[in-house]
Amino acid sequence: MKKYIILLLILPLMSFGIYHKFYVSVTDVNYAEEDQAIQVISRYFIDDMEKLFKERYGINAALKTKKELKKIDFYIEKYLHDKFIISIDGEEVEWNFIGKEYDVDVMKCYLEIPKVKLKRIESIGIQSSVLFDIYPEQQNVVHITAGERKKSFMLIKQNDKAMLKL
Repeated sequence: MKKYIILLLILPLMSFGIYHKFYVSVTDVNYAEEDQAIQVISRYFIDDMEKLFKERYGINAALKTKKELKKIDFYIEKYLHDKFIISIDGEEVEWNFIGKEYDVDVMKCYLEIPKVKLKRIESIGIQSSVLFDIYPEQQNVVHITAGERKKSFMLIKQNDKAMLKL
């Protein structure tokens, strides 16, 4: 009986369109001691990225389908180079796009900065404005781990930078 009462209370709320989508991405930035590299894994919702590619480049990406655009990695890398910046000690550094994979409704993007010696680094900075151009309310969560230091940041359109001092 309780289940039916709860259901009757929830159904009207859902039918009035109170549901609001939450726009968020999660990025892990880790220093891999064994590889002497900074490795990045970013997670974005597939539907958000498809909307982005449609609006920004006029393409139907059809991610995670048999109709997926063959050049989609080119567009992913191009967009991320514009919107995701890594700096070491205040200097912007180039990263390599390793690839992407899908996990249910999420696209994971892998980036790497090779040949990095942690002992020589004073700070790692991230600037992420990914998806801010189509979703002003987008939030990009960034976790940075280097050696014993770890810090998490919530980046928003008005404040899209994070820095971990070592």
